Amino acid sequence: MKRPKCVSYFDAAFGRLLIRHLGGDPSPIEDDWCWLEFAKAYPHLREKAEKYFETTRTGDPAWAAYYMAHYCGSSREWAEGVIEKAKVGDQAYAAYRLVRDRGSSREWAEGVIESVETGNPAWAAYHMVLDCGSSREWAEGVIESVETGNPASAAYYMVRDCGSSYEWYDKIKRKNSK
Repeated sequence: MKRPKCVSYFDAAFGRLLIRHLGGDPSPIEDDWCWLEFAKAYPHLREKAEKYFETTRTGDPAWAAYYMAHYCGSSREWAEGVIEKAKVGDQAYAAYRLVRDRGSSREWAEGVIESVETGNPAWAAYHMVLDCGSSREWAEGVIESVETGNPASAAYYMVRDCGSSYEWYDKIKRKNSK
């Protein structure tokens, strides 16, 4: 069977394709299934799924790695490696969620967020301040420098929730409205 393209939104249809590709029987998959059901029904396919997400170049392998670590028993270290190597998807938000939910280090996630070129690193930086103890100054620097995602929205929430100045937000908003 041809290797299915990884997607950004993981639904039952993709799950069926992936399970078949990995050598499993997809017939038990119901339309409302997600990662937890995959973990319960197909624990024997976890390592094959890890290899698939390690090597995919489409969709959102970083987010898949987070889900594999959160729901399926994959190691946090494995997920960190996938997130670091991914070139598509939202690596920044997946890194933030590994800190918040799985115990990855704040410093590791900050490095990922600073280096990504896809996804929404500004939103992840905002959440790192809100939930993980990153400094407001660090997040403001990320939001000022990113060229992807929605930095103006993240800047608004930094003002609302984290004490950033309205003048700073206005500068970000004007820069990103061009």
